[in-house]
Amino acid sequence: MKRQEFAVFSLVLSPWRRVLLSAVLAAVAGPALAQLKAPSQAPRTTGIFVPQASDVAVPSSQPQLGVPQPGSSAKRSQLVDEVVAVVNNSVITRRELLDRADEIESQLRTANRPAPPRADLLGEVLERLVMERVQTQAAQDAGIKVTDQELDRAIESVAQQNRLSATELRSRVEASGMTWTKYRDELRKQVQVIRLREREVDSKVQVYDGEIDNYLAARGGQGAAAAGPAEFNVAQILVRVPEDASDAQKQALKAKAEGLLKQAQGGADFAQLAQSNSEGPEAAQGGAMGFREIGRLPALFANAVVDLQPGAVAPEVVESANGFHVLKLTAKRVAPASGASNPAAASRITQTQVRHILIRTGPNMPEAEARRQLGTLRDRITHGGDFADAAKRFSQDGSAQAGGDLGWVSPGELVPEFEQAMNRLRPGEISEPVVTQFGVHLIQVLNRRETEMSPEKQRDFARAEIREQKLRAAYDDWVRQLRSQAYVEYRVNRQR
Repeated sequence: MKRQEFAVFSLVLSPWRRVLLSAVLAAVAGPALAQLKAPSQAPRTTGIFVPQASDVAVPSSQPQLGVPQPGSSAKRSQLVDEVVAVVNNSVITRRELLDRADEIESQLRTANRPAPPRADLLGEVLERLVMERVQTQAAQDAGIKVTDQELDRAIESVAQQNRLSATELRSRVEASGMTWTKYRDELRKQVQVIRLREREVDSKVQVYDGEIDNYLAARGGQGAAAAGPAEFNVAQILVRVPEDASDAQKQALKAKAEGLLKQAQGGADFAQLAQSNSEGPEAAQGGAMGFREIGRLPALFANAVVDLQPGAVAPEVVESANGFHVLKLTAKRVAPASGASNPAAASRITQTQVRHILIRTGPNMPEAEARRQLGTLRDRITHGGDFADAAKRFSQDGSAQAGGDLGWVSPGELVPEFEQAMNRLRPGEISEPVVTQFGVHLIQVLNRRETEMSPEKQRDFARAEIREQKLRAAYDDWVRQLRSQAYVEYRVNRQR
């Protein structure tokens, strides 16, 4: 994952929505990620590296373990509360909604960013609360348990991430107006959701050798100079399942889909079956979805067809949030190559030796203040100060004891904002303060070199990138399915 994102819904975010979602992430007051590991390398001791292998997490709406802001939850204790939404067997109250919106507005003010219109903010926050509640209930329904010992370890982790002792964390929580018991309960629910996601999404995503070959071919790796990425034309027959369908109706619709599958496997014309039976938008075209790279297919479809030969029908019905799908790989082709005329060059990469100083931002360290402090440090260093000594004294990253040294890094290993700033520097230069989701950095490039990337390492990086893409798609599918299966009743206009 190249950056943390808040992605409950597949929607195009307006500028203020992107600001809002960034603030939601910042509100938890913890560092963005723990230790991350690049493939075929020892674990890095810093959070700015992009996860490259099975360590990849998809935080699109994964709960964040953090510290509530002081005074954020006790403001409306005297108000008569009301229900604004019902989610299955629980409710969301107006007090919860307003308190969460206030927290986000406070974060925006701290970061000197404009807040969206209040009505828009409330609508977004209510949807966020609904999705949190849906996932929490799914974890509880799945019987996932978190022991007191596991919860204590999670609390210790939160305290360490926020540079607090466990006692200081408790004081911070209680100062916010939340009882320690309630904080533990909320944290337990968040850990349950993370465990559920790991079981239902992460563990089921696989990367196939053919996908890695296609990925490398698209980038001219391993001698595939003239070959672009493989594209798949998948046709589907969709038997749609209504949101309010009973179990008996679902079974009947599944049986219908399995009957259509048998007909397709028996030689019936798939296009005619789709035209007559599919409820998908491409039914009139015989169910054909058109040529797409494997990464642009829904994850469930990609897993079902990636190993099929053209003309073959997937052996099993695929179930999604929309219903049951019968799939056929109608054709497969190699797209024209794009900029892959020199495979030898594609196997060489430029590595950068870099070091940095990080100040993490949060409720007690606004971005503007972190920028000011690092600006002062930069002035000292450029006038003769020692970068490594400053990193040891002031950096809040795991690399601090090494003078901020990150070693030799390859393209794609660091989060984009950091990498882009690094790439603009000449050896010896120090950047102006650079903002990423981890905080604010000073970056110094020490050296650069050209090096061969071994075929094994090329495949490692390709595998990690493909897995990350599939995890995102699979997680989005899973969240949408949970949402479609939940009973949600809004008691208020969501824009008020």
